Amino acid sequence: MKVFALFVLGLAGWLAGLPAVQAQAQPQPVDVLHWLTSASERRAANQLSQYLAANGVQWRDAAIPGGGGMAAVKVLKSRVLLGDPPDVAQLIGTTLTDWADVGLVLPLNAVAARQRWAQTLFPTVMELVSYQGDVIAAPLGIHRINTLLYNRRIFTRLGLAPPRSWAEFEILARKLQASGIKPLAWSDEPWQIATVFESVLLGEVGPALYRDLIVQRKSSAWLDPRVERALNRLRWLRAVNGDTPREQPWTDAARQLLLGNVGMMVMGDWAKGELMAWGASPVKDFGCVVVPGTENMHLYSIDTLAMLVNARHREATQEKVAELVSSLPAQLAYNRIKGSVPTHRDIDISSLDSCARDSWDTFADPRSARVPSLAHRMAADESIKDAVAQTLWRFLADARMEPAEAQRRLAAVIRAPSAER
Repeated sequence: MKVFALFVLGLAGWLAGLPAVQAQAQPQPVDVLHWLTSASERRAANQLSQYLAANGVQWRDAAIPGGGGMAAVKVLKSRVLLGDPPDVAQLIGTTLTDWADVGLVLPLNAVAARQRWAQTLFPTVMELVSYQGDVIAAPLGIHRINTLLYNRRIFTRLGLAPPRSWAEFEILARKLQASGIKPLAWSDEPWQIATVFESVLLGEVGPALYRDLIVQRKSSAWLDPRVERALNRLRWLRAVNGDTPREQPWTDAARQLLLGNVGMMVMGDWAKGELMAWGASPVKDFGCVVVPGTENMHLYSIDTLAMLVNARHREATQEKVAELVSSLPAQLAYNRIKGSVPTHRDIDISSLDSCARDSWDTFADPRSARVPSLAHRMAADESIKDAVAQTLWRFLADARMEPAEAQRRLAAVIRAPSAER
């Protein structure tokens, strides 16, 4: 937040110099900054672009490649400081509220009222896009992070079933290795390590302690023995293939799963979207289950688009964009490609594939635990997310570091901004 606060000071003069807002009589093209650049993400963005075009809005693409949107946020800050913010930006989780805090996000209260978002969207989604009495973004879809994908053809050929526990996972790993197949796709990129860890952590500690650790950020909770078990499991997963791990894009890891070079992959369900973009089928080629220990739990990340205040006065068109992308037809089309599920709670789930149906059902079930992702900005700001990811990376890179030391370091970097809890 300190870095963001300095950035806020830099743009204060620009905000003060904005002329009075004037209503736009006619829709105009909209400049959309986002990081949807993999094969499936690009197709999903194109689907939104086509839907907008069919309804009189031109999507002018400003895609910025880079893992998890870090490069896109840097470009966004630069454009704002130059006085040329985009009309629409992909902003998610805590990053979204940071931008709303400085008055750069156009409120969408009128759109939310017209489309009855409070009645049609999941309460968790509505809470995420609401801040200080305003609706501040248009929701697109819900991703499930605690997803384990497996190569269905390999499992069928070897007579294997997807694992429901870590004990079953270990047996599967030995059988896959005996058949010359690496058990698990792995990358040493810090954000991917954090993605695997938070799924493992949720399974080891359960949703109540997970919330203490990730949402409440209670430092003392990180010293719990169950966190040590999660760290040991993470270290085991990194070593399970028996080779020296390296950094690789998540798309490369997904390709290895499709080709049958690895048997399983722990990744958000956007990996499912990528596999489908390459022509793979969730019925014939791959399957999805939850990470062991996380049954009836939904570790989520939610895609959102914010409409930004700027000097071009396209408020009417920006509201139209929000109304269109949050509509059920647009969401069904977008999420079918992206791998996620719609944010609406009034859909016919028969149109969803089996992986998506399980994700949507779990998110919708009041008996399930819905918990926000740390690795994907739902539960902490950019600096905390990065600090946690780097701490986990150092723990894995240094075999001499004991889990207890990693726990102490995690407790320090994730400490809540308020007094020690």
